[in-house]
Amino acid sequence: MSTIDFKSLSQQLRKELAQVNNWRRIVRALSIAVYLFVFCWLMFVLFGGYLEWEDYSMMTQYIVLVFVGFVLLNSIFRRCLLKFREQENESMRHILSALFPSVRFDFTSQLDNRILSGNKLFNASFSDPALDATTYGCLEIQREEQTFYVADIGVSYGVMNKLALNSLTGYFVMIYRYVLRPLFASRLESSAHNFRGMFGWCRVETKLKGSIIILPDHLEQKVGYLAQNIQGLKKRHHARFIHLEDPDFEKYFAVYADDEVAARMLLTPALMRHIIRLREAFGHDMMLSFHKDIFYYAVSMPDGFLCLRQQALDNEHLLEQIYNDVNLSCHVADELRLN
Repeated sequence: MSTIDFKSLSQQLRKELAQVNNWRRIVRALSIAVYLFVFCWLMFVLFGGYLEWEDYSMMTQYIVLVFVGFVLLNSIFRRCLLKFREQENESMRHILSALFPSVRFDFTSQLDNRILSGNKLFNASFSDPALDATTYGCLEIQREEQTFYVADIGVSYGVMNKLALNSLTGYFVMIYRYVLRPLFASRLESSAHNFRGMFGWCRVETKLKGSIIILPDHLEQKVGYLAQNIQGLKKRHHARFIHLEDPDFEKYFAVYADDEVAARMLLTPALMRHIIRLREAFGHDMMLSFHKDIFYYAVSMPDGFLCLRQQALDNEHLLEQIYNDVNLSCHVADELRLN
């Protein structure tokens, strides 16, 4: 990290980052106008019939004019949003090329469903229609004979997705996800997701017979997360809660496994200390799982992993934050002494 001059790099990218920030502000202002209009229009459609209109023909004319104006506004909003995403991706390419010249990155490909089906961090089975995932970018890190993958993903799962598939409740879920949530979400595209952030995986030397899942302790209280995930694991693999007699570790995490002996052999006191330090280094909720010979990990980042955070866009701290997150994500397996 000492070999990188973040201040100099920030100066080189200042104009480009300023453009991204300007596009972000434009998109945010237009999104508020568009989604507020959609919400008001829905309220009018639902309850407008209860109002008394003195001149229905004049009201119809106004509605047509307003609707035409909305179509134009929405068209401008979509074009600005596309421009913002293109500008942001281009800036991230320049930043990643400067900070990590040996890392391959791709902002267009989508993860194979088989990768998401094996980790069991989000659901017991990716074939469940109530689970949906979108990839916003992926890194490929080659070190010696091993390859590590880290992606920026958004995942939707649980009760809300099942309600969205129901003909009766789907309409209200659509209003909540695509009209109300975008008004308050830190990123528009993240508003439909339960999880947005970093997701990585790599092969490890240790091969397990079953699965071990390590989740943030407070998620036990979330309906639709552990309730669905763990119940599915219990049915298929007889997974159960493992008490590890480590109060510091269990302050952060809850462990579920289908083989208690294998879980205790893997989660040694030294490894648990490394996991705690890694969680504190990221500063976000962290989820891990081991399935056969593959290690998976996910870290919640509502602003996105391979995105430009809106904080500190005008100084070198943004580049330092991106460097720290990507560098740490690329060395998770090493930090846990798994390879």
